[in-house]
Amino acid sequence: MTTHYFSPGPASLPAAVRELIKHELLDTFGIGVSVMEISHRSRQYESLSEETLKLVREVMEIPQTHKVLLTPFGAQQHFSLLLNHLSLQGDTVAYTETGVWAHLATVDAQAANRKVAVVYDGAPRLNSLGDPSNWDIPQESKYLHLTVNNTVEGTEYPSLKFHGHVPLVLDMTSAMASRRDIPWERTALIYASAQKNFGIAGCSLVVIHNDYFETARANAKKNNLGNALNYCAIHDAKSVLNTPPVFPIYVTNRYLHWMKAVGGIETMEKWAHERARLVYGEVDGTFYTGHAAEKHRSRHNFVFRLPTPELDAKFISEAEKEGILEIKGYRTLGGVRASMYNGISLESAHHFADFMKQFRTRNG
Repeated sequence: MTTHYFSPGPASLPAAVRELIKHELLDTFGIGVSVMEISHRSRQYESLSEETLKLVREVMEIPQTHKVLLTPFGAQQHFSLLLNHLSLQGDTVAYTETGVWAHLATVDAQAANRKVAVVYDGAPRLNSLGDPSNWDIPQESKYLHLTVNNTVEGTEYPSLKFHGHVPLVLDMTSAMASRRDIPWERTALIYASAQKNFGIAGCSLVVIHNDYFETARANAKKNNLGNALNYCAIHDAKSVLNTPPVFPIYVTNRYLHWMKAVGGIETMEKWAHERARLVYGEVDGTFYTGHAAEKHRSRHNFVFRLPTPELDAKFISEAEKEGILEIKGYRTLGGVRASMYNGISLESAHHFADFMKQFRTRNG
């Protein structure tokens, strides 16, 4: 029986990427050495790293106005690091409270002696992202921080065009490499852990606008950040300042090659919308109840309930018998959550939607 693994992250890899990694694992470079043991100072790894950075820019369509670097940090480390690169103590920064991770990012800013303007708070339901045209964003804000896709609540901004001129900082951990509408001219910084859409846990991508790069270097120094935590130092060292997460970066390399071969980010975006269409086609009936407001529904995280908690549990149990795994809702929401990132095939999405239909027919 085929397994359909809908984890919110780490997420499924494309089948072709898994097979390639399996094939290459013990002798990745043709010299009898695995990528798991290759020196990060070897010419083999140097070539891999440089190629990966080029693929990131090419496949994700990142313009030359921005610098790219790969780091060993996760998104929660970036909550603090971005603060110390783009602001100083006493500065005003703007945040939205739209979910679990957006809240934690805001808490980090509030604990760092910044003047934090919460321009939108979706509590208590956290099922909507509000109307950005109504946000009162202080013009002196160093940036506006947005969590583009909220994995727990299943919400996502349908557009990344926001009024005003305050620079954007985008947490795109669960959205990078799946949408093309990034307003690059206004985006100061993007951070995204790899394990959702373009790799495995252990590395993350940072993208910084050239206009903010030297300011970030100066701020990091004023905020007493050590060299190993300095985005600019990592970039200057071509993402090999110290021993990098070699294996996760290798996986990202192979993942990006696969993306390029199947049509790049344009194809990823098309497939994401198609998977969402299949699942929401069932959610929009009379049996399932979606958590997110329709105009703010995520294209990756499908969060919904059945008529009773007992049916929620039955759905999850019967789904497992059909090879459908990791769909239990987040502990604070309950219900069902199926997550479908770039590595999930359309066949798996069809399988899940068909199961939803069959379960509704049997129990509705």
